[in-house]
Amino acid sequence: MMITIEQLKAARSLLAYTQRELAERASVSLAAVSNLEQGTGKMGGKVFEAVCGALERAGIEFTPEPGVRLRREKFNFRNIEGDGAIFELWEDIIATLGRTGGEVLISGVDEKVWLKKYKKELTAALIQQRKLGITNRLLIAEGNNLVIIGPSTYRAVPSYLFQQAPYFVYGDRFAIINWGPPLRVLLVQNPLIAQTFRNQFEFNYLHGKPLDKKKVAIAKLEGLPYLPD
Repeated sequence: MMITIEQLKAARSLLAYTQRELAERASVSLAAVSNLEQGTGKMGGKVFEAVCGALERAGIEFTPEPGVRLRREKFNFRNIEGDGAIFELWEDIIATLGRTGGEVLISGVDEKVWLKKYKKELTAALIQQRKLGITNRLLIAEGNNLVIIGPSTYRAVPSYLFQQAPYFVYGDRFAIINWGPPLRVLLVQNPLIAQTFRNQFEFNYLHGKPLDKKKVAIAKLEGLPYLPD
C-alpha cells in the first residue's frame, strides 16, 4: 500500500504531534519532516521509513482508502521476575528501537545503584544502544550529581517528585522496576499508556533543573563515549 503525504499529515494531526515532536520520535531532523510533508522529501526513503515507523509505533494504522486511524487497543503485559529481569528489559529496548533508533526516557535514576549492581552489563548495554542510535534522557533527584552519560541529558527534580521505582518509556512501551526482593520489571506494551507516562516525563523534564556542571561527577565507563554538552 502506497502511503501518501496527506496520510502522514493526518496521522501527525491525529496524534497531536508537532513536526518537531515527530522528528524527535523518528530520530530525523525537523527539516526532514517539513520537507517530507511539503512534498520535497523522498517518499520511500530512509526518512520516510523512519517517520512511518514512528507513527505506527504510536498506534497509527494506515488504511487503503487512503486514510489513517488509531489501531485497536493493543495491550500486552509481562511480569519479569528475578535477577535477569533488567537484562530482559535492555533486550526489549534493543528489539523495539534497534531497527530505527529512538529515545528512552528514564525517570527515577540513581546512578550509584546502577553502577553498584550492573556496572559491567550497563556499560555494554549503553555502548550497544549508542551504536544503534538509541539515546536517553533522564530524571534524577536534586542533590544527586553523579552521571554516566552527558550531563546535559539529565534534569534534576525535587525529591517529592522523584520516583523511587524507576520507570522507562520507549516506543509503545512503559516499564517500571520494583527492586524487591524479588526484583521485578513490569512491562506494558500499550501506546496510550506509554504516551501518558511520556507526557508526565516531558512535563517534569521541562520543569526540572539542568545540572550544575561545576558539581557534576562523571562515572567513566570504559568504551562508552560521552555525549557533548
